[in-house]
Amino acid sequence: MNTKELIVFLAHIDDFECSCFGYLFKHHKEYTKIKIITATTWQKKVDIWQENLRLLPNEIYNKIEDINLGFEQRKVRYYFDEIKDKFYNVINFKSRFDILTHDEKDCHTDHTGLYDIARGMYKYCNRFITVYSPSSSHFAANYYIGLSDKNYKIKKIAIDKYNIDNEQSYTNLGYYLQSEEHYNIGRAHVLENYVFDDYQYYEIYRIIKWL
Repeated sequence: MNTKELIVFLAHIDDFECSCFGYLFKHHKEYTKIKIITATTWQKKVDIWQENLRLLPNEIYNKIEDINLGFEQRKVRYYFDEIKDKFYNVINFKSRFDILTHDEKDCHTDHTGLYDIARGMYKYCNRFITVYSPSSSHFAANYYIGLSDKNYKIKKIAIDKYNIDNEQSYTNLGYYLQSEEHYNIGRAHVLENYVFDDYQYYEIYRIIKWL
């Protein structure tokens, strides 16, 4: 097993932009392939997602395998076993792999559904890491990744391309990140936990397993 893959397993198009840039920027050299597996699709976001992938440096972009499982948004629990089957079948068990997915305390049921599916691979992966999302609650961060000004700009450009008016919403009160503080909520966790580093912008993660 001389290869190592990163498996990013997320519920929706746009979850990556909100949560995962920092890990790729910092760790991409450790992987021969990066599989970004999105469980659901939403036609109004597909072109934006493809544009946002192209914002990544070629050294990262050229390693990415973009996989969308094609299920309906808000119905991950309904399609749970089908999603699980498709997800497990794209994992290359002949390679070492790390998993980056949603957190168990996320308030979005699509997100927690994917966490439950991904957790089935816990004993097989080398790293199991969960990501902060705007729907997280009481996120117990224990890993902090600083973003350079350049990388933070890429993240913000990507998120700003999405339009809340094109979203599904039960309340019509949904929103994307609304202020500089919300885009950079990771810094609040850094300050609270006395993490001394030289970055202005941060993403936060929870390490559950790290080998």
